[in-house]
Amino acid sequence: MSRYSLIGSSHLFGITDRFVRELPANAVHRAWATGVPVTGPLDLGGPSGWQGEYVLFNTPAAGPPPEFDGKVLYLPDELGRVLSHVSADTEVVFSLMRGHEYAIVSLVDDPAHGDFNDAVSHCLPGRPWMSLADATAWVREFSAPLFATLLALRRQFPRARVVHLPPPPPIESEEHILAHPEAFGPLFAQHGIKPFAARARLYRLMLSDMAERLRAYGVDSLPPPPGSLTPAGGLKAEHARGCLHGNQAYAEGLATQIREVLAHVASV
Repeated sequence: MSRYSLIGSSHLFGITDRFVRELPANAVHRAWATGVPVTGPLDLGGPSGWQGEYVLFNTPAAGPPPEFDGKVLYLPDELGRVLSHVSADTEVVFSLMRGHEYAIVSLVDDPAHGDFNDAVSHCLPGRPWMSLADATAWVREFSAPLFATLLALRRQFPRARVVHLPPPPPIESEEHILAHPEAFGPLFAQHGIKPFAARARLYRLMLSDMAERLRAYGVDSLPPPPGSLTPAGGLKAEHARGCLHGNQAYAEGLATQIREVLAHVASV
């Protein structure tokens, strides 16, 4: 029996809500309070020959973010302890780790943030403009902890296939975001919500740039599930949990993608 693993924090909730019949009593509370991940079996419905597991942890329990200076990867001991809860014999690791670095930059309409043009759309009128090169450097700066975390998985599991499942795309509906502001209410009241077109540009740039760089280190990346997207490429409100995460409907799409990866691995 081959093993695959899903590891993540709040972005894993949709999966556990949909596919884990019953978490241990007070498991999430204990994980968030103690820093010790919750683990257990995970059945996404196939293909045959695979046994799944989930590793659910609180991001602060993994310590300070790892750092990669282009040559050396600096891995905090706390993150190593979290990763030790993934089975050593796993053949595929699907990562839903981190991603929250993108949240404030994407959601809050900070007037200090610039905008840029990409191949799909253009800088919004009246916004500070920056070049695509400068936008790419900015995206790399705020997503550096996520990138380094995925390299840490690559180092920790050198024989496994590592697959990045990125955070969901921005929710297109501002009404939904305002109705489910999570911790961002005061910031929305002060600055407002960044227009969807600008949020979508940031997301496209982050995903495309990170996928290209990760590929050089042997880490695969998947796009968001197509059935969860609006025609404009945003997250459907009915597939959203709060203002940042995917719900059980989004998890169904992720599970389909995971099954496709596993079927391909099994056939190679």
